[in-house]
Amino acid sequence: MDLDRVFADVPRVGAVDGCTYCYAQSDLDALGGDPALVPRDLVGSFAREVTSHWNADQYGLLWRGLAPRILRLLEELPDPILLKGLSFARFSTWPADEQQAVREALRGMLTRNLTGDLLCAAAHVDSDLGPWLRFVDALPDDEAVAGLARYWANDLAHGGEPSLWWFPEDPAAPIRDWLYSDALWERLRRIGDVDTQIAISDL
Repeated sequence: MDLDRVFADVPRVGAVDGCTYCYAQSDLDALGGDPALVPRDLVGSFAREVTSHWNADQYGLLWRGLAPRILRLLEELPDPILLKGLSFARFSTWPADEQQAVREALRGMLTRNLTGDLLCAAAHVDSDLGPWLRFVDALPDDEAVAGLARYWANDLAHGGEPSLWWFPEDPAAPIRDWLYSDALWERLRRIGDVDTQIAISDL
């Protein structure tokens, strides 16, 4: 799906009501204009910034306008924090074609490069890792899925946890459930990946 085409008609915000302590007026002017002309660093700063720095009524339009840029930046520099503002941007109220475009873009990224950071980023779409773990189960690349399982098993064993910015009570719970799931273990047994089975069993 052509992201630029899908988001081409998002209205411009114009005068952006943002944090003038952190952003120069020229930055705010750029954000309110043509998304294609916003400097790359400013795109990243906007997406990573705490949402309290932005006007709630403008934020969704700003995010929608910059969505193609933010998603491309995410693929270049996988960082879950880039999508943390989707809830504040009221993603669930976006036009259906825009929601579909974001989901398809993320599915494509995960198919090309299955990493924990990208998976956590995708989970911000619905504040839920579950649907994305089910997507991972359907991927045909056994080695990529096994590699993700090893990464999560080793990370959790050393006290790590997924970067989920809606702060669930137990952010690692869906990962642990997935690591012990029948679907994953059937895959690991099929490809003879004993090391990953041991890493999970040692949690």
